[in-house]
Amino acid sequence: MEVKRDILWRVYLCFLGIVALSLVVLGKAFYIQRVQGAYWKGLSDSLHQKFVELDAERGTIYSEDSSMLSTSIPYFNIYIDFGADGKVASTSERVLQRN
Repeated sequence: MEVKRDILWRVYLCFLGIVALSLVVLGKAFYIQRVQGAYWKGLSDSLHQKFVELDAERGTIYSEDSSMLSTSIPYFNIYIDFGADGKVASTSERVLQRN
């Protein structure tokens, strides 16, 4: 019976040690999250890079001797809608036409 009691005492001691260690870890996590949270969040934001896509500007490309290699020419697409009713005169245009 003495051996069983000795083994149980060791098991209970290990269990209490594990519970105490887990409470310390949870307490530290709570402290970091609630008390120091703003500091760590600000540090995180300052250390991260943000990637922003920028459209390239189009323009003229020159060689080393300042001769033009290529240039960008704007182009536009023009469409006609033959099924449209046409321009409807606004109220101010109708008043001006009457006078």
